Amino acid sequence: MTVAFKELAGSPVETYGPDGLRATRTLLCAWDDREALVEQLLGDGYEYGGQSRAPYPDKPDVVALRIRCEPFADDVTPQVLTELTEGLNRYDGFAKITVDYELLVPSDRQDLPAIETGTFLTYRQDFGVEKVTLAGDGLTWVDAPTVEVPAEIEPALRVPTIEHDLTWHRVLDPPWAAIRNGVGTVNAQPFLGAAAGTVLLCGARAEREFINIDRFASPELAWQVRYVLLEKAVKAAGGDSVGWNHAYRSLPADAPGWDELTDPGGNRLYASTDFTQLFRFGTTS
Repeated sequence: MTVAFKELAGSPVETYGPDGLRATRTLLCAWDDREALVEQLLGDGYEYGGQSRAPYPDKPDVVALRIRCEPFADDVTPQVLTELTEGLNRYDGFAKITVDYELLVPSDRQDLPAIETGTFLTYRQDFGVEKVTLAGDGLTWVDAPTVEVPAEIEPALRVPTIEHDLTWHRVLDPPWAAIRNGVGTVNAQPFLGAAAGTVLLCGARAEREFINIDRFASPELAWQVRYVLLEKAVKAAGGDSVGWNHAYRSLPADAPGWDELTDPGGNRLYASTDFTQLFRFGTTS
């Protein structure tokens, strides 16, 4: 059933900025209809798009995210309560409903990992740099190749990095085991267009995400999981991508270059895992 409401004067207020359109609408409905209107604005919660959160008029990608309800006038009949959880003041008049709308669009990158139905990803990219110190011995001067380069010079190489920030929204059952196993590892297969071994999972942040209030007046909650991954953006001779297990080797002088390091058992510095498991509900591997 559609709840009857009106929009108050001075509404809406629109803000345009780097995050797109944000808007606030102020609505008026009967006090006893306020929860029904909240449910109508937030939708069914677990379905993204379609009949989910109410869109801003003529802007289907700008949706209702937060709602504030308060009495519109002081027409209260004070309630004598003995317990804090027993009840609330009752109002004979109206509720003022403040609705905040924000742009909420899944990322349109074509190489994002596949995700569970009903969830969506947002993406942000940043840049960084890693300082790598090289040993001077084994290097030569271009204009004076016969002059020895002292080992203590230790020239520094600035290696560009790319930070990939992936946020997975409306996650009902986060893959806790896959997160624990994946942190500190590199990608076993190409990921986000980057070659295997070049993307490091630095960490993950998970926090509860309010979805809606169900018909039993209980909150519907999901998880919002944010992954921070760092790509090492070094291109070796020939155009090959160099990953986190590589270091620069200046010797022997006739074959210098980037090479992978291993321990005596043949193990690389960073283990590799399948990052696609980070986007599956309750994955245990």
